Amino acid sequence: MAAARNMKLGLQALLVQQSRSCGVSASKASKAAAPFSTSTSTVGGGVQQQSEEPVVEAEPVETKFAERTKLLVLGGNGFVGTHVCQEALTRHVPVVSISRSGRPAAAAHDHHPWMNDVNWVQGDILHPERWKHALQEVSAVISCVGAFGSNQTMLKINGEANIAAINAASESGVTRFVYISAVDYGLPSFVLGGYFKGKKAAEEALLRKFPYGDCGADGI
Repeated sequence: MAAARNMKLGLQALLVQQSRSCGVSASKASKAAAPFSTSTSTVGGGVQQQSEEPVVEAEPVETKFAERTKLLVLGGNGFVGTHVCQEALTRHVPVVSISRSGRPAAAAHDHHPWMNDVNWVQGDILHPERWKHALQEVSAVISCVGAFGSNQTMLKINGEANIAAINAASESGVTRFVYISAVDYGLPSFVLGGYFKGKKAAEEALLRKFPYGDCGADGI
């Protein structure tokens, strides 16, 4: 219970930061320049004559920066991911989520109206070159990706898929990455060995690419 509570608090802290960043807008300052400059010249008899010469102003250059205000939730249609998406939306954080099928079929039902507010991107997390474009306006990623099955499957989903996402986020300039891991209580290796091994590999990759973070005992 304590681990779940701490994980929830950690996610809430990130969402608060994300919602604040969404509310920040750049302000523009402008200064009007004088249309003419005055020069003084001396003519015969010591009489000074002033002449006005037009000043050629340089055209203002507007630099456009891609605003990174979106949150990418990996595994957004799973049990944990749906709660993360809904919490982010209640804080007015724009949410993007990637899944193999794209927009879930459940989004068509009235009892899941929040799904229509998520930008669903179709893609396989193991192949980031197919969905990396979705990271352009993303400042933070929360990965809720995980699976049970054979050791090979668990290593692939819990480890390889998350590592691919971590690398893609780092290369795309994402500044924050939260990975929902799991607590390893030292179970025998034959019990979910691939599950915990994959999670551990993803944690190590995360700390390499985002070294300022923290991997605590609560699995996050």
